[in-house]
Amino acid sequence: MADGTFSSPPGSDTGLPSNVAAGLCAVFHLLGGIIFYMIEKKDLFVRHWAVQAIFFGSAWLGASILVSILSALFGHLPGVGLIFFLLFGVVGHFAVLLAGILLWIIGIIKAFQGERWEYPFISALGKKYFPNLT
Repeated sequence: MADGTFSSPPGSDTGLPSNVAAGLCAVFHLLGGIIFYMIEKKDLFVRHWAVQAIFFGSAWLGASILVSILSALFGHLPGVGLIFFLLFGVVGHFAVLLAGILLWIIGIIKAFQGERWEYPFISALGKKYFPNLT
């Protein structure tokens, strides 16, 4: 892969070049990761990105849901509810959205370039549940 050309490994289940399949996992993080993890059994690079995409998509969705729940719970407190609503509802959602989009774009670029990159904090969880993809 050093010369810039990518090919699918012999007998690849998808028939796609490894970087394209990995890039599709990164673009359609949660759903694409699940689909490629179920389809691709031979290409470990694609399976690596499928696992990364599943955990990234799950973490992004989970963080968004958590911020929404905190905003709803603490936003109804008398007196300080508006402060908590602004903190969690506006600033929290913006931070989760910005961090998620930045990591998503970095992941897409790395996957299409054929690099074996891991999302910060999330990949440790992926390695815990999928130790064969190191």
